[in-house]
Amino acid sequence: MGTTVYLRTALLASASLAVLVAAPAFAQDSGPAAPQTTTAPAPEAQDVDQPTTANDIVITARRKDERLMDVPVVITALTNETVARYQSNDLTAIGNLTPTVIIGAYRANGGGSIAIRGISSPANQTGFEQAVSVAIDNIQTSNGQVARLGFFDVERVEVLKGPQALFFGKNNTAGVISIVSASPTKEFRGGATASYEFVGDEATVDAFVSGPVTPTLGFRVAVRYRNLDGWLRNTSTSIANPFYRPATGAPASVGTLPGTSNPRPGDDDFTGRVTLAFEPSNAFKATLRVLGTTQTDAGPGVSSQNIGPCTGPNPRVSGIADPTAECVIDNRTTSGDVPAAIRNTIRDEGLGLTSGGKLKAIVSGLNMQWKFGDLTLASNTGYNNLQYKYFAGFDQTTYSQLAQFEGQKSTEFSQELRLSSDFSGIFNFVVGGYYQRTTILDHYDTKLSDGAYNSAADRYTSFETFAHQLGKTYSAFAQAIFKFTPQLELAGGARYTREEKDFRKNNVYGVGTFLTAAQVYPGSDQVGYLKGSFRDNNVSPEVTLTWTPDSKHTLFVAYRTGFKSGGFGLTNPLQTTTRIGDVDFDSEKAKGFELGGRLIALDNRLNVSAAAFAYTFSNLQVNTYDPARIAYTINNAGAVRQRGFEVEFNFAAAREFSLHGALAYVNNKFRNFTGQCYSYAFPTGTVRATAVPPPNCSFVNTTALTLQQVYDGRAPARSPEWSGNAGFVGTLPLGDYKLELTGDAYYSGSYYAADTLAPPTLQPDFWRFNAGLTFSPTNGSWNVGVFGKNLTNKYYLLYAADRTGGAGVPGAIGEQRGVVARGREITVRVGFKL
Repeated sequence: MGTTVYLRTALLASASLAVLVAAPAFAQDSGPAAPQTTTAPAPEAQDVDQPTTANDIVITARRKDERLMDVPVVITALTNETVARYQSNDLTAIGNLTPTVIIGAYRANGGGSIAIRGISSPANQTGFEQAVSVAIDNIQTSNGQVARLGFFDVERVEVLKGPQALFFGKNNTAGVISIVSASPTKEFRGGATASYEFVGDEATVDAFVSGPVTPTLGFRVAVRYRNLDGWLRNTSTSIANPFYRPATGAPASVGTLPGTSNPRPGDDDFTGRVTLAFEPSNAFKATLRVLGTTQTDAGPGVSSQNIGPCTGPNPRVSGIADPTAECVIDNRTTSGDVPAAIRNTIRDEGLGLTSGGKLKAIVSGLNMQWKFGDLTLASNTGYNNLQYKYFAGFDQTTYSQLAQFEGQKSTEFSQELRLSSDFSGIFNFVVGGYYQRTTILDHYDTKLSDGAYNSAADRYTSFETFAHQLGKTYSAFAQAIFKFTPQLELAGGARYTREEKDFRKNNVYGVGTFLTAAQVYPGSDQVGYLKGSFRDNNVSPEVTLTWTPDSKHTLFVAYRTGFKSGGFGLTNPLQTTTRIGDVDFDSEKAKGFELGGRLIALDNRLNVSAAAFAYTFSNLQVNTYDPARIAYTINNAGAVRQRGFEVEFNFAAAREFSLHGALAYVNNKFRNFTGQCYSYAFPTGTVRATAVPPPNCSFVNTTALTLQQVYDGRAPARSPEWSGNAGFVGTLPLGDYKLELTGDAYYSGSYYAADTLAPPTLQPDFWRFNAGLTFSPTNGSWNVGVFGKNLTNKYYLLYAADRTGGAGVPGAIGEQRGVVARGREITVRVGFKL
C-alpha cells in the first residue's frame, strides 16, 4: 500500500512538472489573460477594484514586489475580487477556499488552530504559538486569537505553504498567511456593501472612503459592522441540579440550574481601519495602518458541542446524563448558565456577562521605505494588542460543572529593518534584523463542581490563577542572490534567531491540591510561584535555484528550513504536584525540499502551478487534554515525515467563462512518538492482568492501568491525505449589464480532529458546494447578488478534544467535544462604488 501511494505521488508530481518544462512548445504571446485567484498589483499603482490579468500579477512573498511567475515559492493567492465573491470575511472562510488549509476558531485559551498541509498547533493551550503565522500588512503574529478577527477591504491574501523562515520574523514551520489591506487611491473613491445571511440571521455592512489629502498624502478609512443572531441553537433548559449539596451551606437557589438565557448564541462586532500613505518623493514612502475591533460573543462554551460517543442519546457529566443535550455533529450545542448565587462569586474583572465574552483588539503597522540609488532600506514597526474576557461553562451540558472566567491580554511589539540591493550586475543581496517583545497575561477563576462550596470564603471556585510570560526575539537574516544569466538565479541565505521566554504562575486562591500558597517549587526563588526560563538559538538556512527560460515559464528547486520557538503552557492548572517539566516544551523545527514550477500557455488562457515537496518536522509541539487530571499533557513528538504534491490551474475557456481547480496530496506520518491515549474509563474492579486497552492504545507497563498511545505511522490531527477544489466563473453580457454565475466544489479526505486521534473524532471525507449569482452594470458601479455556501448543509469537525466529565461510563471511550463548521449559508448582497 505504501509503495503504491509513493509511486502514484511521484508519477503525478513528475507529470505535472514535465508539463511545465515542455510547455514552451505551445505557449503563445497574445490573447486574453485568464482570470486569476491571485494577487493584485502593488497598491500605489493599482486601484483594487480593477481586475488583475496574468501578466501583471504582483506578490510580496519575498517581501518585495515581484511577478507571481518569477517567485520560487508555493503560493495560493486570492485577489480582493475572489475574497468578495466568496464572502470570505475571516481566516476560517479563507481557509475554506484553499486545499490543505484548515482553520478553527476555538476562542478560549490559544484562540484557534491554523493548519497547512496537515501541520498545526493545538488551540487549547495559551503559550503555544501557531505553526502558521499570520502577517497583516507585513506585521507578523503567531497568536491563535488572530483566527477570530474579521478581515475586510483587503487587496489580496497570500497563502505561502511550507517553511518560510528567511523572509518572515518567526514561527512559520508550516507556512504564512499574508493579508494586505487596500491602500489609498489616487482619486477620491468610496463604496459600501450590505449583506444578509438568512440561516444565521447575519447582517453585515462594509463601507470605505479613499483619496488624496494632498498630492503627497493619501488616506483610506474602512469600517464594518456585523451582527450574527446565531446559526447554532443552545438546547439547555432549566432542570434540578444533581450536584447541589445542601450540607455545604450553599444557598437553596443553587439547587436549580437556570438553563440558558441565550438559546441562539451569536456575536456582533464593529471594526474600523485608518490608512495613511505618505510619498513626498520617489526616494521615500511611508504607510501607517491602524485597525481596531470590538466584539461581543456568546463565549467559548458554545463554540464546541458534544460529539460522543454517548451511552444512550444524552451526554453525561461524571456519569449523570443531561436530558437536554445530544451527541450529534450538527447545529445544536448545550451550555447552561451558572446559577446567579455561583456566578456572583466569580472574580471576572468587571466582565458582568451571565455567559459570554468580549474581545478588543488593535492591530497596527508603520511601513517605511527609503531608496538610496541601488539600495532600499525598509522598516516595519508593529504593535498588536488583543484582550479577550469571557465567562462560560465548558462541559457542553446544562450542568456546566466546569465553568470559568478567563481574562487574557497579549501585547506584541515588533521592529524589522531590511536593506536590499538592486544592482545591474550578477550579484544582489538582502540583509536585516528583527526584534519582537511579547507579553501574555492570563487570569483564571475556575469552578469544577457546584458541590464544592467553601462557605468561609463564599466561593465555589477550585482555583484562581495568574500566569505571565514575557518573550523576546532577536533575529538577523541575510540572503545572497546570484543572477548568472537572465534565466538562471541562485539565492541562498539564513536566519539566526535567539528566543528568550520567562514564565511565572501562582494561585491566589485554591482548595485541595490547588492550595499552593505555601508550596516551594523546585527551581523557583519565590514561595507559591512556579517559574521557568527558556532560551534557544537557531540558524535556519535556505537555498533556491530558479530557472525562468521566458516570461511564461518558471522552474525552481529549493531547500528550506523552519523554526518555531518552545516555551511554556499557561493554561495548565497549577497544583502542588505541578513541576516546570509539566508545562514546558521544546522548539519545533522543519527541513526539506520543494520542486515546483509555473506556466502560462494556450494564448495566455491557461495558468498552471505545481510543486512536489518532502519535509521532516522534528519536535512537533503537541498538547492533549486529560479530563481525569483536569490538566493538559504538553509534549514534543519525535518527528513527522511529510511527502506530497500540489497542482493548481486556471483556464479561460472563453472570454466570458473560466475554470479553476486545485488538487493536493499530503502524506504525513509520525515517527518516534509515544504519547497520551484519549479519555477512557475502565470498569470498576478491573485488574491489569485481564484488562484490555481501547483501540490504538496500550499500557505503559505490566502493573498499572495507565494508558499510552504509539502514534508512529499515523497522521497528525487535521491532516487529510487528499484535498482539492474545482469551479467556474461565467459572465453573461446583457447590453450595458452583466450577469455573473459562479459554482465551486470542495473535497477533503478524512482526518482526525483531535490531537489524541480519538476514534469518535474521525471526520470522514466530505464535499462542500458553493454557488453565486451577481447582477451589475458593466462599469461595476453597483451590484446585487445572492450567494450560497455549503449548500448541502454539511456539518464537519474543525477541532476536537476530550470533554471534561465525559469519562464517567466504565468501559467506554470518553465523550469528545468538537468545534463544528458552520452549515448552509444563503446570503443576499447589494453594493455600490463611487
